[in-house]
Amino acid sequence: MYVILFNVIDSLIKPEEKFASVVREIQCVINGYSLSRVYVSYSSILDTAYKEWRDKLIKSPLYEDSLFLEELSYRARIYIVTNLDKMSVKQLLVRNNLDVFVQDVISSEDVKRYKPSREFFEYVSKKVNSPIPSIMLISSNPYDVLVAKSLNMKAHWLNRKGEVFIFPSNLQPDSVIKSIKSIAESTAQHKVDSSMGDSALRCS
Repeated sequence: MYVILFNVIDSLIKPEEKFASVVREIQCVINGYSLSRVYVSYSSILDTAYKEWRDKLIKSPLYEDSLFLEELSYRARIYIVTNLDKMSVKQLLVRNNLDVFVQDVISSEDVKRYKPSREFFEYVSKKVNSPIPSIMLISSNPYDVLVAKSLNMKAHWLNRKGEVFIFPSNLQPDSVIKSIKSIAESTAQHKVDSSMGDSALRCS
């Protein structure tokens, strides 16, 4: 049975441009922290702006294809991997009725290491009780994909905006996609786990 990991921003939710700009700036800081193995919470980075930022996150609209999580959940275990605080992401899922399709949210606050560090993904592997090569990552962050591929994880870059990122020749993503629908279609070609019971019939 599949284990599929999704990140949040620009994969599931579509943040407003001003908010997205702040997220990109923070991501640059986090990439540095990941390399230096330093961890401080998102709330500490944002300081006094954290509450406003958190409210914007929870109220951000979904991409329409996020609803394919329901279909994928019938033949895979879905986890959200994030550097955001776990409670905020869970509230976002509940608000959009996606929580029932997600096994759990795994946050950098659990590991005290930021995604996309090697330690983060190794922790995820233990948490979901699956070896890294059997896990599939869907992420809008090319650095997530880069590190995942270096660990021999299946990784697809969800590039909704047609951005350019140069991957090393030996660490290419398994595919570059524009929609979660592509993953739903490709996994539909594989056999559904019979242990899932009647829900498996919904994949036919």
